[in-house]
Amino acid sequence: MFIMINEAARININNILERAIDIGQRMLVTGAEVSRVERTINFICRAYGVRHVDVMVITSSIIVTLRSSDIGVLTQMRRVPGQDFDFQRLKALNQLSREICAHPMTSDEIKARIREIDTMETISLKASVFYWALIAASFSAFFGGRFEDAVCAGIVGVLLRLVQYLLGQTKLNAYFALVLLSFIGGILANSFMWVGMDIHPAAINMGNIMPVIPGLALMNSIRDMFSQETISGLIKSAEAFILSLLIATGFAFSATGTLIAFETTWWVYLLTSFVGGFCFHLLWHGHIKDAGMGAVVCTGAWGFTMLFVAMDWNEFAGYFAGAVFATIAAEILARFYKSPATIFLIIGVIAMVPGGSLYRTMFYAVAADWEKFATQGIKTFLYAVSIAAGIVIATAIWETVKAWLIKQKKNRGTADAETCCEIHGES
Repeated sequence: MFIMINEAARININNILERAIDIGQRMLVTGAEVSRVERTINFICRAYGVRHVDVMVITSSIIVTLRSSDIGVLTQMRRVPGQDFDFQRLKALNQLSREICAHPMTSDEIKARIREIDTMETISLKASVFYWALIAASFSAFFGGRFEDAVCAGIVGVLLRLVQYLLGQTKLNAYFALVLLSFIGGILANSFMWVGMDIHPAAINMGNIMPVIPGLALMNSIRDMFSQETISGLIKSAEAFILSLLIATGFAFSATGTLIAFETTWWVYLLTSFVGGFCFHLLWHGHIKDAGMGAVVCTGAWGFTMLFVAMDWNEFAGYFAGAVFATIAAEILARFYKSPATIFLIIGVIAMVPGGSLYRTMFYAVAADWEKFATQGIKTFLYAVSIAAGIVIATAIWETVKAWLIKQKKNRGTADAETCCEIHGES
C-alpha cells in the first residue's frame, strides 16, 4: 500500500523524539528506573499524536521507534553514560514530562527547558563531605559499631570523600578507582587500631561501604527482572555483582581483626536509619523537605523489618514487608508532592540494602572461611530478592488500583489533561 509521507510532520516528530530521548536519558542517569523512563518517552510521543511507539531501555542505551501513516518509520538510538543520582534534576525532568503531556511544547521550548535543568546548581564538595561522614557514622552504629567506631567511621568518611574527588579528577579506570578507594578506606580504618585505639575496623568499613556499594543496583536489577525487563536486569545485576566484589574485596583485603559482635538496640536502629536516609537524600542532591519524608519512610520500613525479626518470624519476610511499606508510602508521597516515587523509594529501602551483608560475604572469602562465605552470600542474595519482590508486588497492586480509579474518573467525564501522566506513574 502506498503511504503519503508528510515531510514537515516527519521532521517535527523526529525533533520531538530527540527531545523525549534527551529527557529519558537524563532521567536514567539521575536515578529513574527503566520502566519509568520507557513510560515517559512513550507518553511524550503519544502527546504529539503518535500512536505506535516502541521503546527499549537498558542501562547503557535507549532505542525508540515510531510508526505512523503520515511520518512512516522513525528510529533513534542514544548511548547513556553512567548513573549519577541527582534527585532535584530528576524531579525537574519529571515535572517537565508532566507539562509536555498536559500541554505539548515545541521542540525548541523543550530544549530550552532541558538546558535550564542541565545548568541547575549541584551539591558542593563541602556538603558531600559532610553528608558522607554522617552516613558513615550512622551506618557504622547501625551495623553494630560502638560510639567510638561511629566517630572514627565519620572521620574516615571525610577522607574517603576527598580521595574519591581526587580520583575523579584523574583518568583512572572507574573500576580500578573504586578498588583503590576501598583499599584506602580499609587502611584508614585499621590506622586507628595501629595507634592503640580500641576500635573495630569492620564497623568503620561497613559504615563507609554504604555510599559506594551498589547494593541498591543489585536490588533494582532483580526488580527489573521481576518486571520483565530481563535484559536490563541481567546487565545491571552483572555490573552490580562485579562492582560489589571489587569494593568489598578492597575493604576486606585491608581488614584486620574480626567482624563486630555487638547487638544494636532498637532505638539505635531507628535513629541511625533516619539520619542515614536523610543524609543519603541530601548527598544525592535532594530537597531537604523530601529528605525528611524519605527518612521517615526509611525508618518506617526498617521498623517493619525489625518487628518481624522481634516476633521470630522469617527475616526475609520482614525485608519483604519493609519493602511493601516503603513502596506504598513512596507512591502516596509521590502523588502528594507530584514527584517520582523513586526519590522516596530509594531512600525508603536504603537501610535494608545489603551493603553490610556484601562486606561480610567478602570478608569471609578473604579469610578463606568458605562455609560462612556461602551462607552469607546466599543470605545477601535472598535479602535483595525479598526487597525487590516486595517493591514489585506492592507497585503492581498500586498501579492496578490507580488504573481502576482513573478509569472510573474517565467514565464520569472528570479526567483532566494530566490523566496520561497519572497513568504512567509520574505523580
